[in-house]
Amino acid sequence: MKRMPGQGCPRRSLWAGSLCVAACATALLGCATWRPGGATKVAETPEATSGVRQVSFEENEPPGAEVDPVTVEKKSWWETIGVERSVRESIGKVEQDKARAKRLYAEAEALYDQGMKAPVDKRDASLHKAAKSFALAGKYYTESDLEENSLMYAAECYYFLDEYPDAVEMYGKLIKKYPNTKYLDQVGNRRFKLARYWVERYNENPDAALTPNFTDEQRPLFDRFGNAIKLYDMIRLDDPTGKLADDATLAAANANFKLGKYEAADRFYTDLRQNFPSSEHQFIAHYLGMFCKLKMYQGPSYDGQSLDEAGKLADRMERQFPDRVVEHREAIDAAKKEIRAKQAERLWHLATFFEGRQQYGGARFYYYQVIQEFPNSNMADAARDRMKEIADRPDHPVQHAKWLVDLVDYDEDKDMPKIAPEDTTPKTANVQAP
Repeated sequence: MKRMPGQGCPRRSLWAGSLCVAACATALLGCATWRPGGATKVAETPEATSGVRQVSFEENEPPGAEVDPVTVEKKSWWETIGVERSVRESIGKVEQDKARAKRLYAEAEALYDQGMKAPVDKRDASLHKAAKSFALAGKYYTESDLEENSLMYAAECYYFLDEYPDAVEMYGKLIKKYPNTKYLDQVGNRRFKLARYWVERYNENPDAALTPNFTDEQRPLFDRFGNAIKLYDMIRLDDPTGKLADDATLAAANANFKLGKYEAADRFYTDLRQNFPSSEHQFIAHYLGMFCKLKMYQGPSYDGQSLDEAGKLADRMERQFPDRVVEHREAIDAAKKEIRAKQAERLWHLATFFEGRQQYGGARFYYYQVIQEFPNSNMADAARDRMKEIADRPDHPVQHAKWLVDLVDYDEDKDMPKIAPEDTTPKTANVQAP
């Protein structure tokens, strides 16, 4: 019976022996769990019953074409292949053999078809063999359609086995070897579903990025969330004009925003606004991007660029999406009010900073900006009062012990050749009166 991901024997590793005993004991105490697709599996845990839909059971139809019946012979490695060939195949160093590649591919197709027609809990053996045969067939006939198909079907085997990290690895090999593969759309679809699944599982049960995973074959070894975002990114980078590129960008941005990772979210929202101008997600990228930049602002003592950009996004939404703005008028108006308040606070903070240093010229400059940009606010009235208070004070503080300052104030440019000053005397033309 097929093991439930996260419950059965752990991923092949040095810990397999000890962990397998505990896992098998857990499986014996478990009960049948419903899975999408109508199949049942043994054992359950909070993650197993969390309600997150497993991606491989959203579609059970094999992606391959019709295959001719092939009898798969059981052979011992020493009988026909030979020790040398077995070693070469195990390390991937094989000589090109088109006939053998086609034979292995036909056997793999038969195993794949057999596995996909079997009940879900009885697929493992056939699909594992099919995956290995597909991968081996491609090595015997590289730079060919057969290798391209082999890589794709090997990935599909792992996908339907719920061994998602292995599937992701094979999809990556396919795209790296054949960037314009005919399976590009299908790979993007698979990656999107896997990324969404890992994000959902992470949101239900967050764990640290460095927490290792040795038992659940559906999850990466480390950093489930980071690997999900990487998958979204690979969709964008490998097929930037594909139909899922903007969807993946938005999904990555929203996943980061939900976890409070505003700088990462802002990068994706900005990329969506700039590189996918015709996307249907433009309003969302502006709307959530505005809140994202507002959240990134750390206070009047820090850089105010993100605050200014949030205000620009709010103004741009008013011009570009008037109909959508009406639907979110209350939230947008509240955000604009908060942006204005923080901008005024920032100017006031700068003014008081210069005033505290007795640099009254700088203080007057920022008090004047408060009055000009926020004339009807209480802060503008306070700025006018401060302007009157420091009106007769010098722009710069009195320099005490000037001789000492001049002694230690070394001008590194004093020895550099100087450019002759331009003659600024206005020149008048010699025009004689008639």
